[in-house]
Amino acid sequence: MSDHDTKPLAANIAATMTSPAHSTATSAPRAPSISNWARVLVGGVALGIAATTVRVIQLKTAPDERLQRSMVRGNGQLMQQRRTEYSEPRGRIVDRAGRLLALDTIGGRLFLDVRDLYTDALDANERAASKARAAARDSATTSTVALTSITPASLDPISDLASMLAKPLGISVAQIAAPILAKVPVELHTLNENMTDEQWRSLPRFVVVAEDLTQEQMQALTQAKHAAGPRALIRGAHVQPKSVRVRPFEEMAASLVGKTGFDGAGLSGAEFRGDKMLQPTPGSTVFFADNKGQVISVPASGYFAGEAGDEVRLSIDIVIQEAVEREISKTVKESNAGGGRCIVVDVDTGEILAAFDTLRTNTGRTPIAFDPASKIDPALARLRWVTDPFEPGSIFKPFIWAWSIQLGKAKRNETIRLPDGPLTVSDGRAKRTIREAHSSSYGTKSWSDCLVKSVNAGMATVALRMSKQEMQQCLSSFGFGKKTGIELPGETAGLLPPKDEWTNKTRAQTSVSFGQGIAVTPLQLVHAFTAFCRDGSMVPLTIAPLTIDSLNASQPVLGEAAALVTREVMQDVITKGTGKKLIDILHYTGFGKSGTAQLVKPTGGYFDDRYMSSFLLGAPFDRPKLAILVTIEDPDKTKGPHGGGALAGPCAARIMNEALEYIGVPTAGELVYKPEKDAAKKSLAHAE
Repeated sequence: MSDHDTKPLAANIAATMTSPAHSTATSAPRAPSISNWARVLVGGVALGIAATTVRVIQLKTAPDERLQRSMVRGNGQLMQQRRTEYSEPRGRIVDRAGRLLALDTIGGRLFLDVRDLYTDALDANERAASKARAAARDSATTSTVALTSITPASLDPISDLASMLAKPLGISVAQIAAPILAKVPVELHTLNENMTDEQWRSLPRFVVVAEDLTQEQMQALTQAKHAAGPRALIRGAHVQPKSVRVRPFEEMAASLVGKTGFDGAGLSGAEFRGDKMLQPTPGSTVFFADNKGQVISVPASGYFAGEAGDEVRLSIDIVIQEAVEREISKTVKESNAGGGRCIVVDVDTGEILAAFDTLRTNTGRTPIAFDPASKIDPALARLRWVTDPFEPGSIFKPFIWAWSIQLGKAKRNETIRLPDGPLTVSDGRAKRTIREAHSSSYGTKSWSDCLVKSVNAGMATVALRMSKQEMQQCLSSFGFGKKTGIELPGETAGLLPPKDEWTNKTRAQTSVSFGQGIAVTPLQLVHAFTAFCRDGSMVPLTIAPLTIDSLNASQPVLGEAAALVTREVMQDVITKGTGKKLIDILHYTGFGKSGTAQLVKPTGGYFDDRYMSSFLLGAPFDRPKLAILVTIEDPDKTKGPHGGGALAGPCAARIMNEALEYIGVPTAGELVYKPEKDAAKKSLAHAE
């Protein structure tokens, strides 16, 4: 090619490469084309995502009927339908004023991994050894002896951990260590650095150390772990949150409130009696899932709301309950008694405002009773005031006395001719000698004094005026020998004399008249006593607060006149008889009866020096509001007075004062028993 031919081509190429106008002119039409395609692509992707999202929402909330039909098995169940349940709290238990006695709260289960615990202990030992070796290297007196006498950080990690946990949790070292040691092979109870792989694998990974930790315990554990540092053995203690049933007043009224089991069901007390009401209804969610368990959809009707259990309200008042438990426990301890029982009843409504019993086995004498379940938890203790009958002794006399008035067998001021010594009675076939507790009780007495002075012979004399049927009718009318119907677990009907003893009037009829040969529960006694506090009718007892719907008709037992005259004579028991010690204690005019029954031997017969000290007390006299029974079981005679009027009576009076003042019943103050107090002062001054 000639130079002439090539120059224009080169020039054209150069011009093209160097010409801005040409470059712009040739590329300008392509830029809008790329931008438009990008917009279309992005828009398409966004539209697809939106459509997919809408479709997923539609499938989850309102799946097509054809899809649902395709998931139905032949039996009508959905192939991939699943249900998830969630719990609701158990109902609360409250006292009559709405104070919480039991409720569900968030607590914890303390557990640990023993393998981790031993790993931490080995690490701690290695760190201790490393520090010792480093210190030895820096010392000018390094020796083999120094290196071989290194003290390990821990050789007994289980005991060391238990010691660390005991203080913050308020649980003994032994209680913490016991469940761990029970799960660990004996040969591994202490650390062994030469453990085999098989031994290492035998160490449990999950051991429950304590159930039902409170919020306070969990907080204390967290603080202890923080203070100990990340490498301390205590870091291996873990808490698993769980629902916990708690009693805010702890052991107070525990046997009345009761306890639940691990499954949440009631085991005792109100927890057992009201279990159906207290049980919650769990909620649930129904959903469709794929084979991997992933949620496909949740139908609109798939959510079922749960409900907490209903509230159970008790008739007891925790303030009165506290006074009862304090006074009974104090009296039992001071008299070194084997136990004590008490019931406080509102005589207008029959509501039980407080009830308590306690047992002691460290008196130095044979225990009067055993209750192993109470050692596990006070809430598991049986209600002995409902379940355990006892021979009442002289506190039974008012019922026979009133019945004789009702039948016209004796009059209030009638003179009962009695010998100056023991009375011997006979029905022609058998004889019986009846003795008194005090010599002053011998001799002729008025029928009133037979009750005021607690004269056995006088009671037996008038009882023999009744027929067997009349005496049996007395017991039946007052509710002895049958349950009260309070619907508390374990209630017993007591024991009446067997039929063969009624054929001999010198046995059953005379014995029952002064409270022997019969066994009754404290609940039966205070129930029958309400007849004297009212118009002669007994009010049904209840552990639930009274409502209009739960009103029950009272049961007539005595005429109003017979009930009132018996109450008047029982007022003299306090002013003139065996209850004189109450004059200086009571802030209200009261009425009642003491009893000092001989304790029955398990093998039969009676102890000569062991007693049941009891007192039935009602107040105020003009319009009775409360009835109280106190029984101090097997008091120690060497610790002071043991009679019903001297021991159980003052205890009942102190409880009565607190209870009546608390519920707002006005007192006459210093005017109460003023004539009797003035007479006592004059008598004392004259004696001096």
